[in-house]
Amino acid sequence: MKKYQRLSIVFSVVAVLLGCVHKNVVSPTAQQLDNKPSMSPLQGLSKSSRPVPVFGPSQEFAGSLPGEAGQRSVFDVHGPNSNRIALLKNGDESFAARVRMLEGAQKSIRIQALIFSGDEAGLHIAEILKKKKAGGLDVRVIVDAAANLGWQTQWMYFDLKQHGIEVQGYESLYLEWINEVPIPFLSPAKDPEAPNHRYHEKMWIVDGETEHGEAVVGGLNIANEYFRVDASDPGHFWRDQDVIVKGSIIADMVTAFDRNYDHFLEIKESRGGLNTDSYWQSTREFLDKFGKLTVSYTTRADLVARVNSMARMKPALNYANARSRFFHNRPRLGESYIEQAYRKLIDHAEREIIICNAYLIPSSELIDAIRDAVLRGVRVIILTNSPETNDLPELTMVGRSYYKKILAVNEDEPAKKSGGDVQIWEWCGWRYDQAHQTEGTIHAKYAVFDRRYSLVGSYNLDPRSEKLNSETAVVFESDILSAELAVIFYENDLAYSRQVTHEDAKEFSEPTDVLYRLRKEFGDLFEPLL
Repeated sequence: MKKYQRLSIVFSVVAVLLGCVHKNVVSPTAQQLDNKPSMSPLQGLSKSSRPVPVFGPSQEFAGSLPGEAGQRSVFDVHGPNSNRIALLKNGDESFAARVRMLEGAQKSIRIQALIFSGDEAGLHIAEILKKKKAGGLDVRVIVDAAANLGWQTQWMYFDLKQHGIEVQGYESLYLEWINEVPIPFLSPAKDPEAPNHRYHEKMWIVDGETEHGEAVVGGLNIANEYFRVDASDPGHFWRDQDVIVKGSIIADMVTAFDRNYDHFLEIKESRGGLNTDSYWQSTREFLDKFGKLTVSYTTRADLVARVNSMARMKPALNYANARSRFFHNRPRLGESYIEQAYRKLIDHAEREIIICNAYLIPSSELIDAIRDAVLRGVRVIILTNSPETNDLPELTMVGRSYYKKILAVNEDEPAKKSGGDVQIWEWCGWRYDQAHQTEGTIHAKYAVFDRRYSLVGSYNLDPRSEKLNSETAVVFESDILSAELAVIFYENDLAYSRQVTHEDAKEFSEPTDVLYRLRKEFGDLFEPLL
């Protein structure tokens, strides 16, 4: 289970029936290996003096006026002197920074992730959380109920709960469904589709209510594959992107986390006698009196040693001042702020747009915005997973259906005259100058605009993030950080990828391979849920 367990299981079963189960990435051809990426210079091009709309007044975002419980809002813009941001260039660096933050925590710890696995990396973090809770800190965790069904993971949550740490999104004995499914006459759902609205946010906040608070936002969940624990297994050695922030913007992240936490409490309180928190309090009192349950786990000694070594790393973080804005996107409340932020940034770009996104099924509005940018003379480069590296391969197959339409603008005379163009690259986890695959899924979700503005978060460019999943992202203005992120894109991420040609796009749109076509058509049935 990686992204959405239930859909993944369905797709896997169908893949087996079709005899085409995904194993390892297909090796690039010699021609693809010769197609090495290059970073184009932007020197000599003047920077726009136009105000960027993404930092405009909140009322310029649709749906920003107060709504249900007064919670619909766009957070304020924070000036460059009030925030410092650094890039966490991959999962191992992010793990080291996160552990350092936890160990230095003095007042509170807030963690939210779609996935928090009970593997070697997750268990290491859980032990720190227990120690901090025992030391008197306020420690809270939010996970997604549908994405953490592993037996060992469930026991880890139980252990956290019995040590006084609230884990919203978990109930013992796999009873999470109690808080997910409406109960007739007791808690009828205001929204019949509520169980399909999942919690995809990634927030890691330490001492957020103090002046020395720190936070991590980005694409990483909490599991071995995200933190790159096992390099011997390329399929579970992922590429991802986080940022670490300090300053006034953290208060907005605290607000987003706390209102999510309150949302889970409100669901339980609406069920009267089924409020499980009250039963947990009684359970803790019993365990405190008679002794806590001993929970044992199955781990690999080499991976435990690797995690311990990673925890001692001290990444060199290049902090820079940055004007910034935090976005919290909850479709269940009709919010689409991150999608709007993307559109505003694309529409404002004048020279170059870099988009790296794990899951790409673009909306017609996004395609139109990219086309308009190309016609303005903007160079657009999009990177996403290939089916061989996507943890849900059929999602890429569905997304590929749009490549032909995206690339078509390159053939328009106005685009040729403007000098703009669009490229699509697919990640294969196989560096162009290496002999074999070394990387698994690229799970990163970031974008860079004119190497001045950047967006990093949990938001995928697919229907689920647009219409179903709660998401988080931070947009920041910094020539230093945006240029650094562009270097990572060109020198690392494209180096593990291959460019999609017009011939490829045509074949993807009208596949001739029978098994591929069947898998794609099956994926098409679930496109609104992907």
